[in-house]
Amino acid sequence: MQNRLMTVLLLAAALAGCGGGSGDDPSAAPTPPKLLTNIAVPNASSPPFSFDIGYVEAGKYYLTDRNNKAIDVVDTKSNTLIAQIPGPFTGAGATTDESGPDGIVGITGTNTIYVGDVDSIKVIDTAAQKTVNTIVISNSGSRVDEGCYDPDDHLVLFTSPGDSPPFATFISTLTQTPVAKLVFNGSSGLEACVYDPVTKSFLMNNDGTSANPNGQLDVITASSAAAGSPSVSKSFPLGKCGPAGIVLGPNNDVLVGCDPPAGNPLITLIMDRATGAIHITLPFGGVDQVNYDPASNRYFLPARHYVTGGTAASSGFDPQMGVVDGASRQLLFMIPVGTGAHSVAIDSALGQVYVPFQAGAGQFPNGGISVFSTH
Repeated sequence: MQNRLMTVLLLAAALAGCGGGSGDDPSAAPTPPKLLTNIAVPNASSPPFSFDIGYVEAGKYYLTDRNNKAIDVVDTKSNTLIAQIPGPFTGAGATTDESGPDGIVGITGTNTIYVGDVDSIKVIDTAAQKTVNTIVISNSGSRVDEGCYDPDDHLVLFTSPGDSPPFATFISTLTQTPVAKLVFNGSSGLEACVYDPVTKSFLMNNDGTSANPNGQLDVITASSAAAGSPSVSKSFPLGKCGPAGIVLGPNNDVLVGCDPPAGNPLITLIMDRATGAIHITLPFGGVDQVNYDPASNRYFLPARHYVTGGTAASSGFDPQMGVVDGASRQLLFMIPVGTGAHSVAIDSALGQVYVPFQAGAGQFPNGGISVFSTH
């Protein structure tokens, strides 16, 4: 009842206040995403379906799947699981930092994806559906996690958040070899990153430092990485955010998805990516991966740790997907999602959003991948 009431209230506010950016007619009321289908994926209840980051390229959705030690491949036209590409990957370990596959980075316009695993990165040819290279990163027994791609300098950045201290590795996509490493002394961990083609910089979420214990956004100039000596040129404080996901939006916006410590407000930040100025703090959070759809001009934020009432907690989660308008920067809707939903990928051409989930919630009972419309 609370979920339905919240959705109705948000829809009423949207009808009264904003309509721009979510359709062809700027005067029309925004329409909420709809659940189109749930795709079954072979998985276990113990451990629960363990997955991480998703990516869409050329009509295929790729998901890192630890239960099956594979990359799940979904055809986005038929919304069917058509393949599971082996790494070989570590699988679901005793902790998240001991598990893989993890992050996934696609080299746009090619058949190549880079996938983080424990101690290494697997390079996969999606056409041949096989691993073609293994890039060893460390021997610490910790995962290589999330990453991002710089097409200007042919670099991929991957983070290693479980190492002490955590570090980032820069890999040439021309040679598929590491070219530089940046150690983050004093950091409590590293999260998602994105490449900004306007400022020619990597923007990376840093879990915490002595100056900003609940998170900061670090800016790494691509030129320094390409020269083999990457460095943080500036950092933007994020308050009590607990930064996780990050994605570029319209204009000069960057959205930082937050998963703050228990007892703090659940928030999402939309910032100026050049200056770090916070445009708006939205009352929604508990997320990991976030994404932006230019076709609908909407952000999609699945929040596995959302709690009714808006205060972060360690239990009592009510998973929701926040839908934020890119033009008005307002929260339009909250849509119920499955247990553990923290990953999102978008097929803009088809207007479909992919959100995997674990078993255990109402209309999402068995673990799999939910497919929503973008509007």
